[in-house]
Amino acid sequence: MDPTRPKYRLLPDLTAEERESLKKSIEQDGVQIPAIVDEEGNIVDGHHRDEVCRELGIFCPREVRKFNTESEKWELALTANVRRRQLDRQQKRDLIAAYLRVDPEIGDNWLAEIIGGVSKNTVMDEREKLEAACQIDKVQTRRGKDGKRYPAKFARIVANTARELETALRTVKDLPPSPNGKIVDTTTAARRARMRSRNQELEGDVVMPTGDEDIRVYHCPFQEIEQVAGLAVNSVQQMLADIPYGQEFIPQVPELAALASRLLVDGGTLVLYSGQYSLDEVMRRLGEHLTYRWAMASVWDGDGCLVHPLQVLSQWKPVLVYSKGDWQKRGLWPDVLRVNDKEKDWDLWQQPVEEAERLVRYFTRPGDLTVDPCGGGFTTAIACRNLGRRFVGCDIDKGCVLKGQARLAQLPTIGSGSGPATLSQPSSECHDDGGRE
Repeated sequence: MDPTRPKYRLLPDLTAEERESLKKSIEQDGVQIPAIVDEEGNIVDGHHRDEVCRELGIFCPREVRKFNTESEKWELALTANVRRRQLDRQQKRDLIAAYLRVDPEIGDNWLAEIIGGVSKNTVMDEREKLEAACQIDKVQTRRGKDGKRYPAKFARIVANTARELETALRTVKDLPPSPNGKIVDTTTAARRARMRSRNQELEGDVVMPTGDEDIRVYHCPFQEIEQVAGLAVNSVQQMLADIPYGQEFIPQVPELAALASRLLVDGGTLVLYSGQYSLDEVMRRLGEHLTYRWAMASVWDGDGCLVHPLQVLSQWKPVLVYSKGDWQKRGLWPDVLRVNDKEKDWDLWQQPVEEAERLVRYFTRPGDLTVDPCGGGFTTAIACRNLGRRFVGCDIDKGCVLKGQARLAQLPTIGSGSGPATLSQPSSECHDDGGRE
């Protein structure tokens, strides 16, 4: 940990824009959430609020809390802040490493759940790096979500001959951890090590199309998908995407709309998830190339998304519907989507498969082509495959594309023909997430 930073400040500093937004919110509405301090007055949660209040010359309200252990403070510092921030994959890995340095006894599953959008294997990978560099100790027990301690997981091989010992020494570094006390033989160890190495190597592979005739996934910016995938003008029935909601993507919205205008057939639809904060700007720029038709609402129960400047706890997001040219008559479709399944196994911003299936079914027919220019977790690809639609998608993030290919490969084999092409189910030896997020 940086000795110049406050003790329980784990996450990266706010950007200048985020800090200014917080400052304006406090100036206008005051501090809505008190800073939490321990029994000695150390701030555990609320460092930025306290700093802004000191800049404004006002007192930041405190909630004094008694903690039973030091680990409780670190867990609160993480859980209270991580879901408020939009972190990319590398920032999440850095955060995992920073947290493990101060609390190595936390369980991998529990830390992965707190941070969200990462797997326990990602936590294990960061832990192994820190242990190898002697930055943290190997612990014999780990603390779970329930506060109980469980045996640590590590690799252990039994060798009964000198030849087996050579195999064990050669493979143990590549063997995935297993529960404490569970010993594997050298044959099993070698197989598991090969399995893990293949999946780890996947992160360094050149990203290629899936090879599937009807479900195709590419690694490229959406501006290049037309050329890379060989998409013809007026050949797509639907473009369905969940675009990034930040201001940095706004300049690309006209390019996305222009792409849709070229690729869509007459009467084809662009169905687009959008954040509310810049909704007016997104709609203005889409309208330069397409015709606005309607706005659907994707609604969920449970935790909302806090928009700090407005102090809004949002529990819905717009799904915009545009057409190229005249509207084509379709069957009835509702404008409220309520699917409460939380599916974040493949991407932090992943939408439920059921919701994607509805959006595909409402605006296409079997055999139609749907394009997703911002693939993310490639849920739309899964929906199209399930419903007998063709699919072309891309993402600028190589990791997303690799995971999308892996996700598609895990689906059961289906018949070939005019529907989605066959994707073989991988063998159990290859069915492992290999530490990728």
